[in-house]
Amino acid sequence: MESGNQGEYDNVEKFDIKIKSKPKDGVILQLHHTVRGSNGENHRIRFSVGTFEDVHEKLACADNIGNIFVLDFSDLKFWKLKSQGPCTALQFSPHNLDTLVVAGAKKFTINFIDCESGTTTISLLGHTAPIKHISFSNNKINNLLTASPAEAILWELRNYTKYFTLNTYAEAQIQQILFTPAGDYLVACFQNDTVQIWRHDTMKSVKQIIPNDLKHLKNIAFTMNGRAMAMAGLAPILILFSMDTWKAIKSVDLLKYDITGVQQMAFIPQMFDGGANKVLAILSSDCNLIFLDLETLKIVNTIQPDSSNVRRFVVSPTGKYFLCVLQLGEINIYNTSYVLESKQPQTEKPIHEEFACTSIKRSNKEHSPTRVEVEAKMRTCMDSARLRRILMQYGEYPDKFRAIIWRSLLAVPRNRTAYSVLVDKGIHSSYKDIESQFTIHSSLTLKNLKRLLSCLAHWCPLFGVMKFLPSFVFPFVKILQKDPLLLFEIVATVLLNQCQLWFEYAPFPPVSILAMVENILAEHDRQLLNHFCELGVTSQTYALKILETAFSEVLTCSEWLILWDHILSNEPAYILMAVVSYNIVQKNAIRRLKTHEQLENFFHMQNPIDKKTFLKKAYVLLTETPDDIHPRRFFNSFTPLEKGSCYQLFSGYPKATICLKLAKRERKKQKPGPYTLKELTSKSQEKEINSRLKTTKSSDSESNNSDGMQDKNFIECSSKKTKKRSNNKDRKTGIRDDLIQSIMYPATIQLQKKRENAGGRKDKCNKKERGSCKRSTTPPKVNSEKRNNFLEQEVEKLMQSCSSYEDTND
Repeated sequence: MESGNQGEYDNVEKFDIKIKSKPKDGVILQLHHTVRGSNGENHRIRFSVGTFEDVHEKLACADNIGNIFVLDFSDLKFWKLKSQGPCTALQFSPHNLDTLVVAGAKKFTINFIDCESGTTTISLLGHTAPIKHISFSNNKINNLLTASPAEAILWELRNYTKYFTLNTYAEAQIQQILFTPAGDYLVACFQNDTVQIWRHDTMKSVKQIIPNDLKHLKNIAFTMNGRAMAMAGLAPILILFSMDTWKAIKSVDLLKYDITGVQQMAFIPQMFDGGANKVLAILSSDCNLIFLDLETLKIVNTIQPDSSNVRRFVVSPTGKYFLCVLQLGEINIYNTSYVLESKQPQTEKPIHEEFACTSIKRSNKEHSPTRVEVEAKMRTCMDSARLRRILMQYGEYPDKFRAIIWRSLLAVPRNRTAYSVLVDKGIHSSYKDIESQFTIHSSLTLKNLKRLLSCLAHWCPLFGVMKFLPSFVFPFVKILQKDPLLLFEIVATVLLNQCQLWFEYAPFPPVSILAMVENILAEHDRQLLNHFCELGVTSQTYALKILETAFSEVLTCSEWLILWDHILSNEPAYILMAVVSYNIVQKNAIRRLKTHEQLENFFHMQNPIDKKTFLKKAYVLLTETPDDIHPRRFFNSFTPLEKGSCYQLFSGYPKATICLKLAKRERKKQKPGPYTLKELTSKSQEKEINSRLKTTKSSDSESNNSDGMQDKNFIECSSKKTKKRSNNKDRKTGIRDDLIQSIMYPATIQLQKKRENAGGRKDKCNKKERGSCKRSTTPPKVNSEKRNNFLEQEVEKLMQSCSSYEDTND
């Protein structure tokens, strides 16, 4: 990496980089910064710090004079940002992946820089010494921790203010301070050989550790799941500490490995290790980087660069890469998997025969294959037929290779560009407050769940309104959250295939699917179906509840993994057979339940089940169900996601259903118009009333002409002209009131009120008119009944027109 005296420039220019395809000793790229002076001589500027961002595969590193370089491994580009002056620490923000947090060396500022343009957005002041540590919490509090040897400051990122300040004294300065992976605790080791632990939400001290055998403590490191902590220092002792029991697990004598002291250490995350990292990278006192397997207590590999010793190292969050800052100022970037697998000893624990995808049995005398050899063999023989034979033989896939096998079975395309477009759209509005609906203790899991649901909603608007979707995808998030791209594509493929016909009546229950399940159950166990019918239990209880949670509520974690091994290895109809099989296998327990509530609870809890019988019964149903009711008759064959720059559209739902109307209403709620819902309703009602009044006037004039002779005695109670005007006016007002009330209340209530009002008006007749009222009793009564019938017909017409008007507006 060379640069001349080009001066400062506003536009960031990007350059190409080349990564070694066959790296020597795992080094895929070497960085050095060389400038050419006025006299033509080249001067080497040393790199001092670096940090990784794994989602977009970026690396940021800074030299001693403050030049910051950003490398993008996905696009194979690098660029230089405008110099901010010498810096002492770098860290990408996990909440905004394009933001780089830089700790300045002069004024001890904390600058938030856009890594694409190099512009500074926010600067924080508060430290009195150079900042050595930057850490973000992974829980919902989202705080920033910055620390120098003299003090540590906890920043509130909502308004960028100080939340907590920790001051130290000269004999107990901070050696290292960081959040635990889950963000629940804040852990610091001090110069006086003590480790202090605070609870993050309250900042109350919960534990103080003073190891007796460990002197000159310098470093702590956590496994990805946060359950174990390693402590080491200048003494040749390594202590593993359990964060669950608050007790030491083991003590390792490092002198056996020629390690006299530890300057720095970090756990190496590996694929499918479940966060219980077993390999610890140790920078020894003699500046060698050693990888120690804590399970076998053997050295996996040692990094000893020929040109210079290692000054410090940084491991990427997923463990895919790590870098070494050399003492001469260069940076070597390594591929972790190549380093860990290039020199594995032959005394390694042998791998089970099922990993090798071969029917030839190995003798015990043959050396066990390494992981690289196993993966090479699996790539050559990773077809569904052979994998299914392994599944039938062993009942499940190996845990270490389950994600690789699922990826092969579903033929996921790994469309990185298409996935990045969905991620860049941000969190979908439907899932911004998902944490209020579910209790998820791990902030990392919550973040991955939000990202997955948002990507699904951006891919298809239907998935933004389906309430069961978070429960359905959650177990997949727990298993595959280390690879977000693989997680999205597996879930999307499952929705395309195993979830066929689920959304044809969305957001209502899938009637077709439930009918298929009921037909299969009726075919194979009529007694159990009769029991459900007697209790009034439908397939929405014994089938839909299981499907909407992907079996996660009724099965344990290991049982769930085994079941989905079989679901993904078979045709899409297998998942419905598994639902019926679960009910039949649990028949004895179900038939003892006598109420609807007991059955509801039964399908929301884990019940003991013989998994072999359960899976075997599902295969029996798959093969013995008649063709006329078999789901495969209605299902399409397996369809993988298409490879390319975008994903194919999800079209397994009717476009004009209410689910899209719900999505439109949600957008209207976010951007309200100038009128409220009440005002719009009133306006539509007035419009309908005015239109009805026109027709009512014409009908009233005709009825007045036809009924004039019958109402003669009644009208003669007062003068004709005055009474006629008042009657017409009262009649119009009454009809208008009746029309208004008929929209707000049922027609039967209005008729009852009208009769009561008519009775009240009769009582108000004065004594002089009582005789005439009595003489004209019969004709007005007949006329009143006619008017009531006419008004009732008009009200019914009006209610029908109002309902049709509301439908067109929706």
